[in-house]
Amino acid sequence: MNKRIISIVLAALLASSMVFAGGSSESDGTSLRFMWWGGDDRNAATTEVINKYMEENPGVQISAEINSDSGYIDKVAVMLSSRTAPDIMQQNVDAVPDFVSRGDFFVDFNEYPELFDTSAFDPHFLESFGTFDGKLLAIPTGISGLAMVANNAAAEACGVDLTQQLSWDSLFAEGVRVHQENPDYYLLNVDTKILAEYVLRPYLRQITGDKFIVDEELRMGFTRDQLVEALSYIDQCYKQGVFQPAQESATFKQQTQNNPKWINGQFVFGFAATSNMNLLMAAIPGGSFTAVKLPLAEDRVTDAYFADTPQYMTVYSGSKNVEEAIKFLNYFYNDPEAQLILGDVRSVPPTSTARQVCADNGMLDPVIMQAVEYAQSMNGTSDKGLSTNPEVIQIQEDAIESVAYGTATPEEAADKAITLINDFLSRQ
Repeated sequence: MNKRIISIVLAALLASSMVFAGGSSESDGTSLRFMWWGGDDRNAATTEVINKYMEENPGVQISAEINSDSGYIDKVAVMLSSRTAPDIMQQNVDAVPDFVSRGDFFVDFNEYPELFDTSAFDPHFLESFGTFDGKLLAIPTGISGLAMVANNAAAEACGVDLTQQLSWDSLFAEGVRVHQENPDYYLLNVDTKILAEYVLRPYLRQITGDKFIVDEELRMGFTRDQLVEALSYIDQCYKQGVFQPAQESATFKQQTQNNPKWINGQFVFGFAATSNMNLLMAAIPGGSFTAVKLPLAEDRVTDAYFADTPQYMTVYSGSKNVEEAIKFLNYFYNDPEAQLILGDVRSVPPTSTARQVCADNGMLDPVIMQAVEYAQSMNGTSDKGLSTNPEVIQIQEDAIESVAYGTATPEEAADKAITLINDFLSRQ
């Protein structure tokens, strides 16, 4: 984030008051601040866990700072740079690698084995998600993955076989057929942000085996021709009616569950992370849904898709009460009562004990569980890092939007994107 943006966000923060739930005590006992974003269910469950912890630990006061996800990364960046960060923070997964590269902001949980129990986490999962240079700086909040969910009624109306393994070619052919035979229907409910994460980058990874940007070598993981190919695929999906026209879907960017065509059952498939695919399903009360397999190129080098985590929890290294913050997160992740309260508000829980608690109480949606299983069966590796840097993501989205709106050819969009990416890399 550049200095101008930091200045603007910092000014906005100083001009506004923080949102607190539960208050804090500066004079009695230990005071902690815990900041996160989420919907009503997540907010209610998290607040209840905070209150339970304070009941059991009367000397501790935890102030809950509840946010929107809009602008959250910028807010955290300013707090870290100005050393005003809360003790405990929910973190955007894409942003943490950048924060780690810019300073020693987070506590290493490995230094506190007597306070934080990792035994219920899969060691490989913790190694892959949250560990940086051997330091466990961030704790995954759940097991998530990219997913594709089908509206069963729409699939039946359009004659779509939900048991098939789709390729990019068969997905395109099916989408063309669906729209030609049913002009009010589209195969996929998407927006340009979704297309960057669920189509552009996986499409390229499947044919190259590389990330969008190879961090270690500071280079693009694709050729110009390969980027043109991926953008041409997206371009044709728009032109042939596989996707709803961008002019119509733009209103619902990052809220595709609110698209009237989805609510009215006129999309067969929706893309979503397993951590929020419940929003798509809840938008159609009484609907019936199926998790289906994500598209795979027949001649792929890798599946590209992978299981990861929807968010992290971190403890700020500048906290005056590091040990108490870690003790709270140990309760948050490992206490059976807390596990029951939190359920799946941050996706399928990351610990075996929490998953068992949720399963015993019928709290895990079988459609979401199936989607997670599909994600775990894929052999792709995480592309978090420079590929998901906010500036790079914006370059990806801009290229997609230019072909979606017809303001540039795939070749022109690719050339502009490559120029901007090279400029980005020159500054790393």
